[in-house]
Amino acid sequence: MLDRLEFLLNEAFVSLRRNKWITFAAITTSAMALFIIGGFAFAYFGLASFAGNQESKFDINVFARTDASPEQVQALGKRLEKLDGVKQVTFRSKAEVWKEFQTENPEISSGLEIENPMPDTFNITFSDLKKAKDIVAYARKMPEVAPKDGVQYMGDVQALIEQVMSAIRWLGLVLGTVMLATGGILIYNTIRLTMVARKKEMRIMELVGATRQTVWTPLMIEGVAEGVMGALLATAVLWIAHSVVAKLLETSLSVIKVGEFPLLLTTIVLCLSGAVYGLVCSYLAIRERPTEELPR
Repeated sequence: MLDRLEFLLNEAFVSLRRNKWITFAAITTSAMALFIIGGFAFAYFGLASFAGNQESKFDINVFARTDASPEQVQALGKRLEKLDGVKQVTFRSKAEVWKEFQTENPEISSGLEIENPMPDTFNITFSDLKKAKDIVAYARKMPEVAPKDGVQYMGDVQALIEQVMSAIRWLGLVLGTVMLATGGILIYNTIRLTMVARKKEMRIMELVGATRQTVWTPLMIEGVAEGVMGALLATAVLWIAHSVVAKLLETSLSVIKVGEFPLLLTTIVLCLSGAVYGLVCSYLAIRERPTEELPR
C-alpha cells in the first residue's frame, strides 16, 4: 500500500518538475484568484462587522407637531416603540430641547424673550440598521409628526457603507471568477501537456496491467498539488496584506480596530478550496484523452 502511494506521488511530482514554468504560472494564477476572493471576502465581512457595531450610533429624531396634545404625543411615542427594528425610544419635551439649545448656543439665545419654538422630540436608536429606511418612511406618515422636516435622519453614512459593500461583493465575484477561470485553464493545460508528453509511458503502464485509475491518479494529484500550493501562496500574501492594512488603518483611523488574522482557519479553508479547484480542473483535463486512444 505504501509502495503504491509512493509511486503515485512520485509520478505526480515528476510531472510538476518537468513542466516547471507552466506549473509556476498555474500556481501563481491560482494563488492570485484565491487571494482576490479571500481578500474581498475579508473586506466584505470586516465592513459588515463594522456596520453592525455602528447600529447603536445611527439614530433618528422624530419631531411631534407643535399643536399636538400631550395625549397625542404620548400615543406617538408608544407607536414608535412598537416598530420593528427599533431598539430604544427616548423622549425629550419641548422645554428640555429649548433649554439644551440655549445652553449650546448662548450667543444666539441670550436676551431673546420669545415663546419656545422647539417641538417635543423622540430620539430613536435601531436594533436592526437594515430597517432604518422603513422606520423613517413610516414615521413620516404618522399624523402626529410634523409635516415638514418631521423626521431628521442622516442616512448618508449608512448608504455609503451599503454601496461599498455591494461594490466589494461584485468586484470580488467578477475578478475572482475571471482569475479562477484563468488559473483553471493553466492547470488544465499543464495536465494535458503531461498526458501528451508521457503518452507512451502511460500506454506501457496499461499494457503491463496498470488500471486506468493508477495511470490517471498521478495527474489528479498534480492538479491538487498545484491548487494547494496556490492556496498556501495566497494565504501568505493575505497575511502580509492584512498586517499592512491593519497597521495603516490603526495609525490613520484610531477608531477602527482590525482583528487578528485567522491564519489557521484561512489556511485550512483556502487549501481545501485550492485542492477541490485543482482536482476539478485536472479531472476535466483527464476526461479528454490525447489524440491517440489508450487501450482499455
